[in-house]
Amino acid sequence: MKAQVKFEWRQLQEPEGYQDPAYVIKNALQAAGYSVASHPDVKGVWDEDKPAHLGGKWDETRLPHEEITNE
Repeated sequence: MKAQVKFEWRQLQEPEGYQDPAYVIKNALQAAGYSVASHPDVKGVWDEDKPAHLGGKWDETRLPHEEITNE
């Protein structure tokens, strides 16, 4: 089975005790009893530009992270 997970970071700062999303996803799956054969592939960084609206298109209309978090 393959699964694709998409999430958008909408806070100005990283959380306290920040951990790599791939690490968190892999450990959560293993804790739920799944066998994870490879390391999850994570693209992008937490403070990259984002769609104006949560769930919006990731195209050339993305807005700066700082502008998104100030809404």
